[in-house]
Amino acid sequence: MKKKNAKIEKGFLFSKKNKVSVWASTHPYADIPEAYFEEKFSKNNTRATNTWSNNFKMRYFSPSKMETNGAHEGTINIKQAVGECSFSSSFIEVLMSKAKKKKLNEITWIILLFEYEYSAKISGIESDEYVTLVGAFDYDDDAESLIEVDDE
Repeated sequence: MKKKNAKIEKGFLFSKKNKVSVWASTHPYADIPEAYFEEKFSKNNTRATNTWSNNFKMRYFSPSKMETNGAHEGTINIKQAVGECSFSSSFIEVLMSKAKKKKLNEITWIILLFEYEYSAKISGIESDEYVTLVGAFDYDDDAESLIEVDDE
C-alpha cells in the first residue's frame, strides 16, 4: 500500500482542500536574499518552486494559493499578519496556541499556503534558516472575518 503523501522524485505533494499551512519568520525581512523567493514556474505557470519550497521538500506550490505578509522593519503580531492575509477566523485560535508554544507571537513575516496540508512528520523538515512551520490548520472560507473590513 502506498503512503498518501508519497515522495515523488523531487519532493512531497501536500495538496488538501480546506486546509492552510502557515510558516512564520523572526528573521529580518531585508536580510533574506532575493534568491530565496525567486520562483521557477512550470505547468503553464500554475506551479512554482523556489529555495523555500525546496528547503521544505515540496515538489511544487501554487502561487495563486499563497499569501504573504509582514513588516519590512521591526515585527508584527502574528494574529494581525494572518488576519490581513486570510480574513477567516476559522483557524486562528489553534494557530495562536501553536505560535505561542513556538515563541512566534511577534514575527517579521508570514507565509500562508491555502489548500495545502504540509507535514513536518512526513518531510522531516520543520524549519530552515529563515522560516518555521507553525502548522497546518482546518480552513473555512465562510467563517467570520478575523479583522474588520471597511465597506467603503
